[in-house]
Amino acid sequence: MNQSIISTRYAKALMKVGNEQKCLDALKTDMELIAATISENQLFEQVLDNPVIKPPQKRKVMNELLNKRIQPLTLNFINLIIRNRREILLADIARNFIDQYEKLMGIKRAHVVSASGIDAKAKQRLQKQLNTLFKAKVQMTTEVNPNLIGGFVFRVGDIQYDASLSSSIERMRKTLTV
Repeated sequence: MNQSIISTRYAKALMKVGNEQKCLDALKTDMELIAATISENQLFEQVLDNPVIKPPQKRKVMNELLNKRIQPLTLNFINLIIRNRREILLADIARNFIDQYEKLMGIKRAHVVSASGIDAKAKQRLQKQLNTLFKAKVQMTTEVNPNLIGGFVFRVGDIQYDASLSSSIERMRKTLTV
C-alpha cells in the first residue's frame, strides 16, 4: 500500500480520537514537536528507521524521550505505530495531522519573503489583509532575501504573488529582448 495513504489514514484516525476526546490543540502541539524533532535530530530519525532495533527497544526509547513532553494519548499513538512497524512514517503522519488540523480549523499558512525585514506594524497590516483576502486565519512566517532587491513575494497554499523588484526587472528584460 502507498505510504502516503497509510500516513494519511493514521493521521485521520488520530484526528478522530482527538476530536472525540476534545484535545486536538494538544495533539497538534505534540505532532509539531515530533515533526521538528525528527527533522532536526538525525540520530532520532536513524533510531526510528533502523530495522535492527526491535520495536520494544524503540518504544522504550520513545517513552524515555517523550514521556513528560507529550500527551499520554500521543505517546500511546506512537507506541501503536511502532508496534505496527510504521515508525518510518512518523514524520509524514505528523505532517498530515497538522495539515488536517489546519484545514479543520480554517487556518492557512503564508510565507512572506522580503528584501529587508518587515517591521511589526507592516507585518500586522499584511496579516490583516491576508486574513481578509483568504477569509481564514492566516499564520504568517517571514524570511529575508536581499536578492529580491526590493518588494516581497508571498505564498499561501498554491497561490504565489511576486511583487519583488528583481522579478519586475527580469520581466522587463524579457520584454525588451524579444
